[in-house]
Amino acid sequence: MTPPPRTHPWIGHLLRVVCLVASLIVAPRGVRGQVFELEGGGSSLYQGYGGALSIWGDRFEGNVGVGYLDGFRFSVFVKHLIGRDTLRLGNDAIPVRFATDVFGSSHSIFAQGAGIRRATRRSSFYAFIGASATATPAPFVNALRQDQAIGVVQAERALSPTLHLTTHALFSSRQTVLQGIKWEQATGVEAGATAGVGGNEPYGSASMAVKRDKVDLRMSYVAMGDHFRRTGVPSPIQSEADRENVLLTLRPADGFSFGIGRQNFRQDSTLPGTPDRATLNQVFGSARILGSNLAGGLFDSRTPGTRSLSSYLSGSRDITRWLQTDLYLLRVWSPAPVRSTTPILHLREFITPRASLLQVITRASDRTTVAFGGAYTSGLTTIGVDYQVIHTPYRPRDPFAQTIALNLRIPLGNYRVSAASFVTPDGRVNYTGSANTFFYAGDVLTGSNRQVEIKFERYLVQGTVVDESGVAVEGAAIDVGGSTVFTDSRGHFFVRRSSKRTADLRVLLDEFLAVGQFEVVTAPAVVTPVVERESTPVRIVVRRVPPARGTTGPGSAPSQRLQPND
Repeated sequence: MTPPPRTHPWIGHLLRVVCLVASLIVAPRGVRGQVFELEGGGSSLYQGYGGALSIWGDRFEGNVGVGYLDGFRFSVFVKHLIGRDTLRLGNDAIPVRFATDVFGSSHSIFAQGAGIRRATRRSSFYAFIGASATATPAPFVNALRQDQAIGVVQAERALSPTLHLTTHALFSSRQTVLQGIKWEQATGVEAGATAGVGGNEPYGSASMAVKRDKVDLRMSYVAMGDHFRRTGVPSPIQSEADRENVLLTLRPADGFSFGIGRQNFRQDSTLPGTPDRATLNQVFGSARILGSNLAGGLFDSRTPGTRSLSSYLSGSRDITRWLQTDLYLLRVWSPAPVRSTTPILHLREFITPRASLLQVITRASDRTTVAFGGAYTSGLTTIGVDYQVIHTPYRPRDPFAQTIALNLRIPLGNYRVSAASFVTPDGRVNYTGSANTFFYAGDVLTGSNRQVEIKFERYLVQGTVVDESGVAVEGAAIDVGGSTVFTDSRGHFFVRRSSKRTADLRVLLDEFLAVGQFEVVTAPAVVTPVVERESTPVRIVVRRVPPARGTTGPGSAPSQRLQPND
């Protein structure tokens, strides 16, 4: 098959130069101060590493990065807010969400070029022109190895408080035009449909969801061509829902739940040796009885040419005030050559309210192994080494895997070191590590001849803005003591203060850059700045009017964690 035409290498270099020059042109001149972040690290999944210098100012942010990914890479990005418009230049990630993503999905186009987003109360529009990546980026640097010219148009329009239209179009050597419609009510009932072509391949899907306290029902049917891609680029950590998908969870009483589901996945990724399709049929339940949490499930996993039947039983109980136990019994019933039973015992001792120890005892293949872990949390310091049992349909001969869950976040003076693990759909554990620091500059871009003053503001207020489903809200406007900030793509915001005097906190609903109208569910009225190592993020919860519970949710990933109280 003839590969799609790509732009000449010099075009990619030219784009980077143009974006760098444009970032200097659009940067605000009269800003009294900016916050800088210097960050670097690496990832075992991407087999690359990099670093970036980021800057946040009044309605402005940007970064410049250098990394290594099969060679040295360079990236630049700038975002500037002009009224309700957002200008984005450089190496960027464009999210692609469908109205039918009720099982949770997160896909992005890594791109290099120029884009502009306009948002009003009832609509949003985004247009981009530039080049796309045909490979994953290095950490902290969206360093594109090969470029293909693309144009992207995304739009959303609220026809009524309950009915929304969406459009996603990507124009390149292969065309994508997908139209969606979504209907949702305040009662937690929603339905959607998406149809069109993706990468010159047909695509159609319909979905319905009921999200209530006692009932969680998610259904979808997806029909797609064999080479369909919503982004045009294979993703190493994401799967598409395929064909029929149903997941029903009932919670008839507090502490009791049971459910049944059938899900089909299609994995179009760069992971070597991973089957392209998988089916998972499951029955599961949990109960709290006499102070114990009991859970169990039966899984029927299928990939082309292989079928596996497996089950698990688990129980957890607090033996004493300081000792907690979790027992798993994992059973693979078929295929016969890999039939096995694996017991796993977790013992967790709570030494203090902030510190605990963990021992994991596993009996497998006539061998007993012991692993150790624990956790410590204090202010911004988090040290955690845990173990989790997951089930993945992409490994039907060995569907259960015990994976390490690493979470480190350690402030060292004005620096912060972080490390974490994550699991890909085939059950493999990968790691990322990074270090970062913040500093403050006054009058950086005023053009004055005086020496730039670089200093730390000692006290910090930080927080997150999420909806009622826990989904981050990007573009939320928060006023802290007269300083207005906007949340990033993770829903995070922070403000540095020169003193620890309490400050009023206001959620500026009329200034939100997100589409639609919002109201505040919970938010503190005042906040107290503290030194960074003692700062605890405040949590702000908002809802759409009428409430929109989002499209992401639990229970959709091919790798599913097994917990005694699932």
